[in-house]
Amino acid sequence: MSSDIVGKIPFWLVKFAINNVFRKKMLEYNKVVLPKDESKWNKMNNMVSSKARKYDFDASLEDGEFQIKSVANGIINIRFSKNLSDIPQTDAIILESKKPPALVTTEEKDKITISQESGPIVFLVTEIDKEKGQIIFKDGFGFQIFAEEFPSYHEEDWYKVEKLPEVGCENYYGFGEKGGPLDKKGETISFWNTDSFSYNTDDSKLYQSQPVQIVVRSNGFCYAIVFDNPNRSQIKIGDTDDCSTKYYVNGGGINYYLIVGPTVNKVFSKLADLLGKAPFPPISALGHHQSRWSYYPESEVRKLASEFRNRNIPCDYIHLDIDYMNEYRIFTWNKTHFPNPKKLSKDLLEQGFRLMAMTDPGVKVDPKYKIYKEGLKGGHFCLNPDGSVFTGPVWPGDCHFPDFTQIKTREWFGGHFSALTNVGISGFWIDMNDPSLFNEKGTIGDDIIHPNEGNPRLHKEVHNEYGHLMAKAAYEGLEKLLPNKRIYINSRSAYLGTHRYAGTWTGDNIANWDHLQISIPMMLNMAASGQLMIGPDIGGFAGKPGAELLIRWYQAGCLYPYFRNHTINKKCSQEPWAFGKKTEEIIRKTIQLRYSLMLYIYTSVRQTCLTGIPVFRALWIDYPNDPMAQIAEWSETEYLFGDSLLLAPILKRGKRKRDVYFPHGKWYSFCGKHIFEGGKVHEIDVPLDVTPLFVKEGSIIPYIEKPIQHTGEIYNSIISLRVYPTVSLTDSIAEGEIYLDDGDSLEFSKGDYEIVKIQGEKKAKDTWYFKISREGKKRKYIELGEITIFGEEKSNYLVFEK
Repeated sequence: MSSDIVGKIPFWLVKFAINNVFRKKMLEYNKVVLPKDESKWNKMNNMVSSKARKYDFDASLEDGEFQIKSVANGIINIRFSKNLSDIPQTDAIILESKKPPALVTTEEKDKITISQESGPIVFLVTEIDKEKGQIIFKDGFGFQIFAEEFPSYHEEDWYKVEKLPEVGCENYYGFGEKGGPLDKKGETISFWNTDSFSYNTDDSKLYQSQPVQIVVRSNGFCYAIVFDNPNRSQIKIGDTDDCSTKYYVNGGGINYYLIVGPTVNKVFSKLADLLGKAPFPPISALGHHQSRWSYYPESEVRKLASEFRNRNIPCDYIHLDIDYMNEYRIFTWNKTHFPNPKKLSKDLLEQGFRLMAMTDPGVKVDPKYKIYKEGLKGGHFCLNPDGSVFTGPVWPGDCHFPDFTQIKTREWFGGHFSALTNVGISGFWIDMNDPSLFNEKGTIGDDIIHPNEGNPRLHKEVHNEYGHLMAKAAYEGLEKLLPNKRIYINSRSAYLGTHRYAGTWTGDNIANWDHLQISIPMMLNMAASGQLMIGPDIGGFAGKPGAELLIRWYQAGCLYPYFRNHTINKKCSQEPWAFGKKTEEIIRKTIQLRYSLMLYIYTSVRQTCLTGIPVFRALWIDYPNDPMAQIAEWSETEYLFGDSLLLAPILKRGKRKRDVYFPHGKWYSFCGKHIFEGGKVHEIDVPLDVTPLFVKEGSIIPYIEKPIQHTGEIYNSIISLRVYPTVSLTDSIAEGEIYLDDGDSLEFSKGDYEIVKIQGEKKAKDTWYFKISREGKKRKYIELGEITIFGEEKSNYLVFEK
C-alpha cells in the first residue's frame, strides 16, 4: 500500500481500519499480560549457602540463585533467577571496571551486611535479612534508599520483585518513550516494542523499551534503577498512598543495576558510564529536516530544495522515504525515480543540503536479488522452529529477517550501506525495526529462532533488543565505510544503550494538539533515560495539522534536539509554506531563531556527550529541591535546553497568553525587554508569531545575527554575544562558552576544535570588562562580533583577549 493510496482515504477511516480491523489481533498479541492465577506465585527465599568474594556476593536459595556485584562507585548489579545463566546477555551495559570498589561482607545469625567501599568511603550498603527474605539498600551515610522482598517466581515463567521506598513523596521519571504524564507515579508501564501507528497519548507501550527508573525525593536525593532483561516486562508504580514499585518480567530472571548519586547530575553521569555516552553528532544533524512519505521522483526532491532556498527557509536535510528503493528492496535504488542519485547528492550538497535515506530490516524473498541470495548462503536469517527460514510480509511482500544477534550478520548487513554511502547519502534512517510485520501478530513470533552463531535464542528474548542490534549493525558498518566521519543514524526502535548508535523519534504521531502536548513529557523522559538526538514528527505524521498547530509545533520544537517536519503523504503536505504567506513567514522566523542559536545548541549538545547530563531537560533536573518543578502544569509544558535557556510554548489552540513558572533566580525574555522574578508564576503574552524563549541571568548566549540557510554557513558568520547579566544593585557578572569544530569529522578528538570562554564583570556602575580566552588548535573557527548587554539602559564595555 503506497502513501498515495493512503492519502485518498479519510484519516479517521484509516485509523479505524488499522486499529480495529487489521491490527486488532496484533494489538492483542502484543499486550503485556501478567499471569492471572495469583496462587502460583512462589517466593524465592531461604538462603541455603553463600559465598563472598572481593567484588561479588553469591547465594544459593532453596529455589534459585542470587548475586550482588560491585560495578563502579555507587553502582551495584543485583540478579535473581532460578538459574542465573538463564538471564539474557544484552548489549546494553558497557561499563566493566577492572577494579570496582570492594564489597566488604559481614555475617550475623540472621543478617548479612555488604558494604561497597573504597578506603574510608562507603558508597552503598546492602543488608540481607535472611529470616524475613528481605533486602534493604542504604546510601553511604546509612540512610535507607528502599527495601525489597526476595523475588517471586510464577509457574508461567514470570518473575516479580516489589520495592518499598523509605519515603512516600518520591517522583518517578525516565522509562524511555512512553505516553502519559511525566511523573509516572500511579502508572503501569509495559515494555514490548510495538508498531503503534497513530497511538493514543496515554499509551505506555510504544516502539522502544528503556526501563530506566529515576527516582527523586523532595530533598533532592536521587537514585536510578536500570532493569536489563529484554523479555516482556512491566513496571507498576503505586500512587501517593502506595509508593511501591512492582517489576514483572517474563523469563530469564531479575537483573537490575542500582545507581546512587546522591545528586541528580551524578546519577546521570553514572548512568552514562553504565550505558555509554552518545557520540557527538555532526552539526548538520542539529539543523532543520524536511521529510514526507515520500518525496519522489528526483525532480520533486530538486524542486523541494529550490523552494527552501528561494524562500530563505533554513534546512540541512531532505529525507527519502521507502519509495526511493526498487520495489522496496533494501539497499537498492529505483532507477526510474532516481536515475543518478550520486549526482543528486552532489548537487544538493552544493546548495547546503544532505540526504537521509530509509532502510528496513526485511530482505525481500527474490531468487534474483543479490542480498537475498547472500543472506541465505551466509546463514544470516531467523529460522522457524523446524529449521526452515522464517518468512513474514512487509512492504516488499514476503521477507526474511536478519539475525542481528550474530556478529557475522551485523558485519554483512552493515557493509551493504555502501549502496547509500557510495552515492553520497549522509544520514541513515532505520525503520520498521520493532520489528514490524504485516501479519496477525504484527511482529516476529516468540518461538522464531535467532541462530546466534551456534547459541540459539528465541525471538521473545531478543524482540526488545532487535532494533537496537540493527542500529549497532548500521553504526559499525558505517564506521568502516565512512572513516573519520561522524555517523548519523535515526532509529524508530530502541533498547537500553541504543543512543550509542542512533537517535530516535517518537514514531507515527498524530497531527493534533494532544500530540503536540505529549511530545514534551515524552521527550523529557526519553532524555532522562539516556537518549540525546530525539524529537517527534513536527506537525504530526498522521493527518494534516492546520496553520496554527504547525506554527505552534515549530515554536515548541525550536530546541528539540532532532528537528524534523514529517508527514504521511502528499495530500497532507505540511512544508513551512503549505498554509500561505503569513504562516510561512512565522515558521521561517522560528527556524531562523534556531539557526541563530546553533552555536549555543552545538556547545550544549557537546556537554551532554561529555557528561551524560541531558541537554533537553526537565525543570526537576536543574531544580530538584523545587516542588514547583515537579508539578505537571509546569514540568510537562516547559523545558530547559542546556544551562541557560527555558522554552515555554503555547500548547493549546487559540491561546495568546500563558502562565509560565520561572525557577529560582532572575530570567530575561530572549529579546531582553522583560526581567522576571524566579520562584513565581507570571502571565506572559505569546502572540502567534512569538516563540516564548527565556534566558537565565548570568548567561552569555552566542548568536548569529545574519540569517543563514544551513549549518555550513556558520563558518562564514560573525558571532555576536548576547549578555544577560545577574540582576544586582552592585556587581553584575555573566559568562558563556562557545565550541566549534569542522562539524563533520572526528578530528575534534585530536584537538582540532576551538573553545571560546567569555567572562564578564561590572563593578557597581562602572564599565563592563570581558575576558576572552581560546582553547584548542591554532585554527580559528569563531569570529566574534558585537556585544549586546540587556537589562541596562546604557553600557560601556572593554574586551581583553588572551
